[in-house]
Amino acid sequence: MAFLNAQYTKSCLKLALPVMLTQVGQVSVNLFDNIIVGKLLGAQALASVSLGNAVFFSIFVFALGFSFAIPPLVSEAHSQQKHETINAVFRHGFVINLGIGLLLMLVLYMALPLLYHMDQPKEIIPDTIGFLGIMTLSILPFMVFQTFREVSEGLSYTIGVTKATIIANVINVVLNYVFIKGMFGIDPMGVRGSALASLIARIVMMVFLYFVLLKEAKTRRYLKDFSLKISEFSKSMFDKMLKLGFPTALQMFFEVTAFAGAAFICGLVSSRDIASHQIALSMASFTFNLCIGFSVASTVMIGRKLGEQNYVGLKEVGINNLKIVLIFMLFCGALFIFGRHILPTFFTKKEDVDVIVLASKLLIIAALFQLSDGIQVVTLGSLRGIQDVKIPSIITFVAYWLISIPLGYFLTVPLKMGAFGMWIALGLGLTVSAILLVNRFLKLSQKKIEIADRI
Repeated sequence: MAFLNAQYTKSCLKLALPVMLTQVGQVSVNLFDNIIVGKLLGAQALASVSLGNAVFFSIFVFALGFSFAIPPLVSEAHSQQKHETINAVFRHGFVINLGIGLLLMLVLYMALPLLYHMDQPKEIIPDTIGFLGIMTLSILPFMVFQTFREVSEGLSYTIGVTKATIIANVINVVLNYVFIKGMFGIDPMGVRGSALASLIARIVMMVFLYFVLLKEAKTRRYLKDFSLKISEFSKSMFDKMLKLGFPTALQMFFEVTAFAGAAFICGLVSSRDIASHQIALSMASFTFNLCIGFSVASTVMIGRKLGEQNYVGLKEVGINNLKIVLIFMLFCGALFIFGRHILPTFFTKKEDVDVIVLASKLLIIAALFQLSDGIQVVTLGSLRGIQDVKIPSIITFVAYWLISIPLGYFLTVPLKMGAFGMWIALGLGLTVSAILLVNRFLKLSQKKIEIADRI
């Protein structure tokens, strides 16, 4: 018997590859920000951006979690040709995403002064606040873009999002150099220039995707039928989407804030540790975001099987996609190990030897937990496809906040292991999460098969 199912693998890759390209584009915005800031401004500026991104994404990812309620509902309705249901998911999702985005913008602005009281290196705080002040403005355009994206991906049209992301990424890279260095008559803006480049890129990405979806037959009808009339909203649909979106938001919040908390813990040691942490995290985040492509594919494929009531196929899709990500992450882990002395040099100046040496050690640990990271994110996508989100959010809380963060603090500060200790703890948390999530998916999918057989 073949290790991979050819039909399911083909379907997975067809859905996943454009999403992976999209994720490359989106994570590259942050990745290129780090590379350009580190190269042009040095390790201290990189530490400022690292701290700023840690705070920003800790809040922002909570908003993204709500948008993840859209694809499984759209995918299930699409398999049953329920176009009115897709319209309803679209309009309700748009309002939820916009409302959550506005609320979190306010929270971020109110939280900025707290950075002075968190025992971080004082020299990086002014730049961090300047960076965050601009980045916060990008939440609204990104949440509109995210609504378009999730509806599109739920309909299995993923290439349009890829096009929009590539365009935005090119704009971001160019504007980073223009604003940071000060070109074409513009005064040098330092790390604030990096944030402004990201803001403009996200506005362009939103507008571009709207016009792409307007031209595509699969998505055009839903944009044209889009309406915000009060009479077309229902409490039941809001309740349904919030019941899916809120636990997903919590799950993503627990994971991202764990890594943000790791940045703060590393900052308790030195700016060298936080800069090295950011370099290793940038690389690990890159491969993680590629795996989101497989996760989205799992959500959509399993959502279809759920709509068709094909529970044997549902389980087979989930297992097959886990095998795919296992192979992919084995390759990524090997790349981290063999390239650990070279990869950190892309992020900072050659003079920052201590940062490069520590980052190369962290990449060894990152390589080891690549398998757990890929498996847990794809399994989360599979569980989302069967609309199981509450228990997974509890699992991520336990893995990250009851295991990784307390253990990480103990290893990093009292035992004086620095960022190296923090990453050992993060790897352990990811492994626990992966084991518990896979076990849950196998049990739930088998239960659906057994119930269907009895009927």
